[in-house]
Amino acid sequence: MTAQLAQSYEGLKQEHDKKIGLLRKQEVKGVDYLKMEKNKMEIESLDSKMLVATQSIETTTSEIMRLRESELFPQLLELVAGLVQ
Repeated sequence: MTAQLAQSYEGLKQEHDKKIGLLRKQEVKGVDYLKMEKNKMEIESLDSKMLVATQSIETTTSEIMRLRESELFPQLLELVAGLVQ
C-alpha cells in the first residue's frame, strides 16, 4: 500500500512540476489572465492532493512501524529463543 501511495505522490509531483513550468512560461509570455488563474487553481489542487498523499504515507508508515515493534519483534524473539533451546 505504501508503494502505491508513493507512486501516486510521485505522479502528482510530476504533474505539479509540469504545471509550475507552464505557469512560468505563461507569466513570461503574458498569457491571458484567466488561463493563468486556471493553472494556479490546478496547482493549488495538486498541492492539496500531495499534502493528503504525504499524510497518508506518514500514517501508513507509522502503523507499519508500530506493528513491527509491538507484534513482529516479540514474535521474532520468541522464535529465536525457541531455536536456541
